[in-house]
Amino acid sequence: MNSTVLTVKRTNGLTPMDTDLGLLPAKRGKRLWINPLQLVEMTHALAMAEWALQLSQKLRPTLLTPVRRGRKQVYRDSSIMIVALVQVAWWLGYEEVIDYFREHSEAAQAAGFPPGRVICASQYWERRRALGILPFWWLFVAMVWQLVRMAVIQGTDLIVDATIQRTWFHDDPDAGWSFPKPGKGSVFGYKVHTVVDRWSQLPVLFLITPANHQESTVAIRLLSLVAAIFPFSIQIVRADAGYFTMPIWNFIHSVLRASPIIDYNLRRRGKRFLATRFFLSQWHFHLGPRAIIERHFAWAKRYFGLEAARWRGLTAAYQHTALVYSVMLCVAIVAYRCQRRELAGSRTRVLALKTIA
Repeated sequence: MNSTVLTVKRTNGLTPMDTDLGLLPAKRGKRLWINPLQLVEMTHALAMAEWALQLSQKLRPTLLTPVRRGRKQVYRDSSIMIVALVQVAWWLGYEEVIDYFREHSEAAQAAGFPPGRVICASQYWERRRALGILPFWWLFVAMVWQLVRMAVIQGTDLIVDATIQRTWFHDDPDAGWSFPKPGKGSVFGYKVHTVVDRWSQLPVLFLITPANHQESTVAIRLLSLVAAIFPFSIQIVRADAGYFTMPIWNFIHSVLRASPIIDYNLRRRGKRFLATRFFLSQWHFHLGPRAIIERHFAWAKRYFGLEAARWRGLTAAYQHTALVYSVMLCVAIVAYRCQRRELAGSRTRVLALKTIA
C-alpha cells in the first residue's frame, strides 16, 4: 500500500492546513467499526470544518452579527458541521444524533462543544440550515485534500458524469423533471454532476443543478474548478456521449492539456457500419474504465444514502450531497490510515453499526 504523505505547496490559498495523516497500528479482522469520536479524530474533521468556515467567510463575506440583547451564541458553527457529518454517516435523526452527543461527553468535546453542554435538536436544525452551501462544500474539498496528501487521490485520470437525485417533496421549487429515458420515464429532482478519480474511485468535486439541466452545460465549469483547486497533472478525462461537444473537447485538449476520451454515438450510420470498423473495438477498450463512475453512483446511493433526500431546496441538496461524499472520503481516510486499503469503500465494515460501539 502506498503510505506516502505528500507535502503540497499552498499556491492558490485554497489548501487546508497540514494534519497528521500517518499510518496507525494495523487492525486485523473483517471490520474496523470505529465510533464517531474515532472518526472525528482520525480524519481531523473539526480542523477541516474550521478551515471550511474561514474560507467560506473570505469568499462570501457576510455582515457582522448585530449587537443585541439576550444570550450570546454558545455553540460554534464547526460543531454544527461535525454533528451533521455524524448524522449522515450513521443515518441518524435530528433527535438521535443530539442524544448521542449528550450521552458521550468525549465525542461532544471532540466536536467542539463546551464541557457539559450540547445544542438542542431544534436549534441544531436551524443553525445547520443557516450555514448555507459553501461551508459544507469546502468541508468536502478539505477531505479530498487529505487524500491527495496521502497520495490516494492522484487526479491523473478523471471521469465525469451525472446522476439523478430524487426529491422527497414534489413541490420543491428548485428541482426539475429530467428528460425521459426509455423504460424509466422522467424523474423529479436534482442532478449531481461529479468528477471521480479513476484509480481511487473516489469523488473529487461535484456541482448540483435541477434534473432538467444537460450534463455538458456544467462540465467545463466543473473541470475548471478541479484544475483551479487541486494540483493535479490531468492526463485523461473520460465521459459518455452526452459530453461530446466541441467546446468540451477543446477545453480538455487545449486548456487542461489532457486527452479526452469521450464516447461518440455512431448509431445513425447503422450497426453494420459499426461492426466493420476496427477502431470501434479499440475505442471501447479505452472507454471501459468509465463504468467506474456508474458503480460509484450505485455505491453512494445504496450504502451511503445519496438518494435519501428527505429535504427541500437546492441548499439542502448541496448540504446532503457534500456530507454524503465527505463520509465516503472519511471512510477511505480511516481505512488507509488503519492499513486496510481493501475497506476504503465499505461503510458497513468501517463504521460501527451502532453509534454506542
